[in-house]
Amino acid sequence: MKVGLRIAVAILCVFRLGAIAQGVPKSYAIRAGKILTMAQLKDPGAGLRVINHGVILVSSGKIEALGGACEVAVPDGYAVIDASDRWVMPGIVEAHTHIAVEGGFNDMVTTINPELEIDESVNLEDIAARKAVTGGVTTIHTMPGSGTNLAGFTVIVKLDCSHPEEVIVREVGAMKIAQAYNPERRAGDLGATRMGMAWMLRQILDQAREYTDAWDSYTSGRRKDKPALRPELENMRRAFKGEIPAIVHSAEAWGILESMYMFHDEYRMDTIVTHTSFCGYMAGEEAAKREKVHVNIGPRLVDFRGWNAPIDGRFHGMGAEYKSRGVKNLSINTDAVGWGMQEELAFQASMAVHYGLDEVAAMEAITIQPARALGVDDRIGSLEVSKDADIVIKKGSLLDVTRPVDLVMINGRIVYQRRGANLLAKESPS
Repeated sequence: MKVGLRIAVAILCVFRLGAIAQGVPKSYAIRAGKILTMAQLKDPGAGLRVINHGVILVSSGKIEALGGACEVAVPDGYAVIDASDRWVMPGIVEAHTHIAVEGGFNDMVTTINPELEIDESVNLEDIAARKAVTGGVTTIHTMPGSGTNLAGFTVIVKLDCSHPEEVIVREVGAMKIAQAYNPERRAGDLGATRMGMAWMLRQILDQAREYTDAWDSYTSGRRKDKPALRPELENMRRAFKGEIPAIVHSAEAWGILESMYMFHDEYRMDTIVTHTSFCGYMAGEEAAKREKVHVNIGPRLVDFRGWNAPIDGRFHGMGAEYKSRGVKNLSINTDAVGWGMQEELAFQASMAVHYGLDEVAAMEAITIQPARALGVDDRIGSLEVSKDADIVIKKGSLLDVTRPVDLVMINGRIVYQRRGANLLAKESPS
């Protein structure tokens, strides 16, 4: 983590650190009525992996073991969390939000801002971040706004500031791009037209690709002279090398196709197309053909009429429409900018189900799928041995919005427990 960011988060958290961290056991045993792991199954048709009457052991911030109660013994000295009448699930992962960075800022002077990084602006004392945890959200991918075509670079953050050294999952989360509507400028420059925006994006992408190729040639010994350092292109190198994805704000079928053709096909980047509304699902078959294209829908989940489609008098659930066209890499977002939005991500998933998306896909869309899209599914998104212990406990599944979240754990620490839940039963004898 950068020094400036570490200091900033530490200052913000200092008053909460003692209250949260003191006296908390390092190891827990969670007795669960049902464990919904969201783990990848060998048989895709087998559905979700559910463990009835299970136990999860948590130690040093990781999942140490999980399985049926008859398979996993509770070691001495572990604090027991009694969730025997509740569901235990992975923490929710948000792939597209603007909270905890003052609502998401834009540098509107120019349309291209490759030098902008948002990681040092993280503020987990933002009430929106604290409220998000009460809805079971444990990790967010927060970013600059969509006022310009290349808005800068995002950050992936855990919503627990009690240990600032563990807040950042990845300092440079993704390259934020915007096409369609928001970045269409009225200043009279090239950004006023979609053709002009595409030209400017290709201009900077061509420079970054040439810069990346030059450094690859130098480090591999194929080139003797060291390329001149261009700091503004360093993060773009990460996108070209596949270390981070490009997340592209877009809409309508033409916008989805343009985003996929430019970033995935032409520049060979892992690509997340986000928002994707106004009948963008009409490009769903093309998205389904591309393994490294992820579709991230929201906050709009329903289309009633289309700009480029016949008016048929029907409500179209975007999740169901994309799914019916073969899209498997599907996640859901809130696009939250303030208090009262981020904690509603589970509600977003439940509404997608109401409008036709199957429950398995909806659960995946707020847990393992956004984690995969961001390239952090080795740590979060499912409950598996050695993964981060980001855990949600409640009566009813995440999609049952009539039931509040009872307890949230991030990196093996209890960061939220609903008043009256009282799930921490006792410590087993040492």
